[in-house]
Amino acid sequence: MFGLFGSKPAPEGPAQFEAVADVDCSAETMFGLLDLADARYWKRNVGSVENVAKGRFRLHVDMVPDHAFTVVVTDAEPARLYAFDSQATPRLGRLVQTHERYEIVPTGDDACQIRLLVKAQFEIGMTMREWKRECEMTGIGVANALTKLKIHAEMGVEAIRGIEEIQRAA
Repeated sequence: MFGLFGSKPAPEGPAQFEAVADVDCSAETMFGLLDLADARYWKRNVGSVENVAKGRFRLHVDMVPDHAFTVVVTDAEPARLYAFDSQATPRLGRLVQTHERYEIVPTGDDACQIRLLVKAQFEIGMTMREWKRECEMTGIGVANALTKLKIHAEMGVEAIRGIEEIQRAA
């Protein structure tokens, strides 16, 4: 009976998130926007990308200027798939690392569907309440990232800068 009202422990494995969007750009263009090695990489204009080694990058984004993201590409198939592991320094909340997988499906000459799958590993030892809060914030982040990618592909970087100005002010 003791412990019935105590904090429940959180799961220790990664939490999984998914988002899907239809985008008005070709699968080839979408792949270029996702590929950190490509000059078209979508976050290059709202931050900076340093090529550390083949398939390994250090990313800085204007929205979180005090953080650096170490990104290691794990899979890349042009116009079809781009996946990587990412870790922020310092950590963002209680998020330890993510594995992000972008699946691209052409739906026309200048259209595609993008599916983002994220596995997020959080600190071990959280309560279920803390874990649910981290999952909620990460889920919002995944949806926001895919929405921004879509906007960038269809409307350009200036639209993203406008959105991020509003987000910083909030």
